[in-house]
Amino acid sequence: MKITRHPAGAPCWADLDTPDVASARTFYGSLFGWQALELPSGYVNFTLRGEKIVGAVELKEGQEHSAGWSVYFMSDDLNGTTKAVEEAGGRVVSPPTKVSVAGSAAVYTAPDGAVFGAWEPDRHPGSGLVREPGTPSWFALNSPDTDGAEAFYAQVFGWTATTPPAGGAAAHLTFVGGVARFGGITGGSEGPTGWTLHFGVEDIENAVTRAVELGGTVVSAPSETPGVGRSAVLTDPTGVAFGLVQHT
Repeated sequence: MKITRHPAGAPCWADLDTPDVASARTFYGSLFGWQALELPSGYVNFTLRGEKIVGAVELKEGQEHSAGWSVYFMSDDLNGTTKAVEEAGGRVVSPPTKVSVAGSAAVYTAPDGAVFGAWEPDRHPGSGLVREPGTPSWFALNSPDTDGAEAFYAQVFGWTATTPPAGGAAAHLTFVGGVARFGGITGGSEGPTGWTLHFGVEDIENAVTRAVELGGTVVSAPSETPGVGRSAVLTDPTGVAFGLVQHT
């Protein structure tokens, strides 16, 4: 689905912090058909059919522990979002900062420890394609406090959370003014607290097989996510976790 303007509160961009951009270009490019557009700064925009999908930046020596996918949510007022995060019990990791002519970004930590960002666009509106193969299609939050997480994000972004029609442990999330579920919250002690970005695929079994052939590792084999479809979690060749989802 082509997007020209993400609604406020919606997931709108993701960055890959990686110790090996060249490896990421090969792995994700082969898996999803992405092209890589490298800027003079070294930042890489991954594109699909000419649309920017996500970005990547190479970590400096000694920063390898910070490798991972970072998720950003749309903000029409980044200073207001920052204030809302603090009032809801979150913490500012990186205050609103101008990113050349692209827009402004900030990074926060929720009360449960999950890290996330917010983006106020200027010339860069965010992902140009979503919810289709090879694009950001589901955002899964693992939290030890699902009720607290629901309340926090409702206060910050105005999200609503509902139990999926088929039941299950997840609470599905909808942004204000949105008609499509974009993510879910699950609780439990298994796995680290935080967001896992899932990319859409047409056939999840084939996609998992292909990822392994390219050097990825399966963390969680394909299984049913109630009300969503089939999903799996893997790591890329550098150990960064990401998900796949085949929507029903």
